[in-house]
Amino acid sequence: MLRPLLALALVMAARGAAAGPRDAQAKKALNEAMEVDYLNTEFDKAEQKLKTAIEACGADGCAPVLKAKLYVALGSVLAGGKKQLDDAKDAFIEALKLDKAAALDPDVASTEIGYAFEKAKAELKLGPTPAPPPKDLRHTPPEEQRVSTPVPLFVELTPDLLAKAKKLTLAYKPPGAADWKTLVLKKVGESAFGINVPCDDLRSEGTLQYAITVEGDAGAVLASAGTRTSPLSTTIKAKIDGEPPHWPGFAPPATCGAKVDAGPKQCIDDRQCNGGLACIGGECVKRPADGAMAAGVRKNWVSVGFSPDISLVSGTDVCTADSQANNHFACFREDGTRYQGVPTTKGDKIGDNVNLGPALSTMRIVLGYDRLLLDNLTAGVRVGFAFNGAPAGADFLPLHLEVRGAYWLGKDPFAQPGARPYVFASGGLAQVDTKVNVEVLEDGEACGADDPSIRSSKCNHPSSPADDRTERRIQPLTAYRQAGFGFAGIGVGFSYAPMPLVAFNVALRGSITFPVVTAVLSPEAGVSLGF
Repeated sequence: MLRPLLALALVMAARGAAAGPRDAQAKKALNEAMEVDYLNTEFDKAEQKLKTAIEACGADGCAPVLKAKLYVALGSVLAGGKKQLDDAKDAFIEALKLDKAAALDPDVASTEIGYAFEKAKAELKLGPTPAPPPKDLRHTPPEEQRVSTPVPLFVELTPDLLAKAKKLTLAYKPPGAADWKTLVLKKVGESAFGINVPCDDLRSEGTLQYAITVEGDAGAVLASAGTRTSPLSTTIKAKIDGEPPHWPGFAPPATCGAKVDAGPKQCIDDRQCNGGLACIGGECVKRPADGAMAAGVRKNWVSVGFSPDISLVSGTDVCTADSQANNHFACFREDGTRYQGVPTTKGDKIGDNVNLGPALSTMRIVLGYDRLLLDNLTAGVRVGFAFNGAPAGADFLPLHLEVRGAYWLGKDPFAQPGARPYVFASGGLAQVDTKVNVEVLEDGEACGADDPSIRSSKCNHPSSPADDRTERRIQPLTAYRQAGFGFAGIGVGFSYAPMPLVAFNVALRGSITFPVVTAVLSPEAGVSLGF
């Protein structure tokens, strides 16, 4: 008895795999419909070609596996292109009847196609399609949450997946509900997305079922955590044990209530807050009156930054005694000692001059504090250490003191993470030393050269009574233009806050020093922490 049954099974399998007389025609129609018409969004033409091919196959004109592929393609066109999910489900049912191993084409897969295909498998009681492991998607389902409390869901993507992702969608079914609902996740960090399942859908105990899908171009599914047929879940209870779920770096959402001054609740925008509340700094707080500062905004900001100075300098005969005494230049020999010789200023002199141009000057490391006075206005102070000034032998003030006021563009710029452009004015105490290289020809008569008219004739004694050093006739020097001690300036800046308590800042300040006047351009870069 066993042998006849085995022989019959082999015959049936051979028939299922055998080619049909219309296979070539069916394959051609399948390729044209999906690789030409579908990709050109000509969905009606693709549907008609596939239906014609299926009809031409008849009962036994095509191999069952090939005919199943025609039905899968038809279902994909109906669901993905025409959004006719019920008709697509019927096409998938026909495909699965012909071939239980029938599968979707990953090149055209989408949320709608996957949903209709899973519905067809469920109707035939074939079981759900196993979801691919989310290698590029990191998500930990919350184990439990209190009744009437938003469920915070947080997802991180790898850089490769982030570059391809166009949209992240949450499909969820509240406890006791018959239908699924959808929400779009919002970006809450460089590679992180989040959403709160609204508390109005969580008024009763039970199980919250959900699935998160990452979509790329044309709705293609790139990754998923759970599916509608194999969902992730969170238990909704009257009372939970342990710490409530929350996004990393955010407070747990609070239980929803009727009072508008109920405790803070985690949010992304105002739509996730109860009536009378606004989403400020990631929390639902009482909406401020017009002109008043919102509660929950971080008003105090401490910062650390680095700023080099670039100044404009010029001068003639910069290393003479008069220039060093009255024009605020300080000149140094190659060994670091102060130059006090007598350079030639007439006739056969060489490059003891500085042409007008920008030069790198002092650099500063600065600690700052700013206070938010109004929605768009801050006032603060800066204290810092300056370096790269003149060496020992010339006075240099390494202290930086500054007061600053800034106006921040946009509406309530500190209420949410994101970009914060601003303009500012500042003033204070600082010295700006600018280093330039010069070359001097020592005055031959002053230094007792044997023949002052010949540059190579060496000096025989010190040039100046103030110095006991016999100078070289030609030597390179380093000259420092010393400006300050006060300054006043204006600038523009850009701050980016990836989260409510951290911001990265860049700025450019233009200033004038006094009483020694020099124009200075100072780029800035730093980081701020709010509290």
